[in-house]
Amino acid sequence: MANEDPNVTVARFSFKQAIVVAAITGTTTLGGTLLTMRSGGDDSEGSSPEQITENDGCEDEINSLKSSLNKSITFSSLSDISNSHFNSGAEKRDVKEKIRELIQVSELYKKDSQHYMHKLFRLKKLMLANGGNINVRVSNANPEACRLIQDLLKGIEYYRGTADGNVESTRAAVEDFQHTLNSYTPGYFAEKNIGIVGKKTFNAIMEHYEKS
Repeated sequence: MANEDPNVTVARFSFKQAIVVAAITGTTTLGGTLLTMRSGGDDSEGSSPEQITENDGCEDEINSLKSSLNKSITFSSLSDISNSHFNSGAEKRDVKEKIRELIQVSELYKKDSQHYMHKLFRLKKLMLANGGNINVRVSNANPEACRLIQDLLKGIEYYRGTADGNVESTRAAVEDFQHTLNSYTPGYFAEKNIGIVGKKTFNAIMEHYEKS
């Protein structure tokens, strides 16, 4: 079978196997809604190209392949991504290894970013960039900051909704937290500061977490 026409081999695969081979070898043609697997030989009866369309129940497979191709990244693109880490003349093996390292770092960051103290740190950065506080009494409050505040208050059971960055629900949760602390320590938050996440609110959230 060593000398067998590769086009004939593709035609003998199952449909799903064939489209995988098509993506790798280019021996089939994908265009519009038509997938053609060439079986070799001339166009006489019995050897004409076999045509399979979406109407033959292949729509899911075709759409899946289209989606995979659209999401694919060429090697040259991967090289460009990695150029910030080493020169563009690097061997393919080096580029692939660097991509693996970048993926590992990304996965580690995603894991760490879910830690409570990491979220506090991110909120602190946003507060500093905004003059030292986040005012959730205004409708245009930073959505990212609102999501973090919701998430942090949820972690200490002062918010039960979804961390979606909604300003109104964030304001309600912050005010509830501040009013509760005021009931324990009257005047801890001045009335004019209710609804503003500043240093006192930040520290109170952190202390609640550390005690929990």
